[in-house]
Amino acid sequence: MLDTLFTTFFGPSPSHSRQPVVLIGFILLSILALNAAGTAGLGIAGVIIFFLLFLIGGLLGWIWLSAALHFFAQLLGGQGSAQETLPAVMMGLWPLMISGPAIAASRWPNILGQFLGLLLGLVVMIGTITTLTRSLCQAHQLHWRKALLTVVLTLAISLLAWLGLILWPLMLALGL
Repeated sequence: MLDTLFTTFFGPSPSHSRQPVVLIGFILLSILALNAAGTAGLGIAGVIIFFLLFLIGGLLGWIWLSAALHFFAQLLGGQGSAQETLPAVMMGLWPLMISGPAIAASRWPNILGQFLGLLLGLVVMIGTITTLTRSLCQAHQLHWRKALLTVVLTLAISLLAWLGLILWPLMLALGL
């Protein structure tokens, strides 16, 4: 996977293929950093700090998500390589750019703001799952049902891993 990551970033390929991935990543990190700094009440220094923190976390998450999706896609008969999965995952995450307006709308004081925030959040979630599924269909030559199953399996494993990360230290602390 590390060799694939290195080849994806630094290997020979047409220059136009990297531009959307870098642009989507930059916009997503900027939106998340602005939302976090706004929530914490920090200024431009907070935006920069959150951007750098989210850059590290985002790269790790992108690699993990790509590896998990590639693993399940291969189990379900996918034909794509890990090098094709990395940009496909980033291209599939572009609906997350709408999360900024969704968060802003949910903070409006009246019931309309709450409803609009929930509606936009639902659109972001469905859009992300749809575009991620479509990207996997193209990268791995999978039927859309198998690609959707790949996304669902990856989300389920991610949630179980997160739950284990929370419960394991709790079991140790309370069990000892």
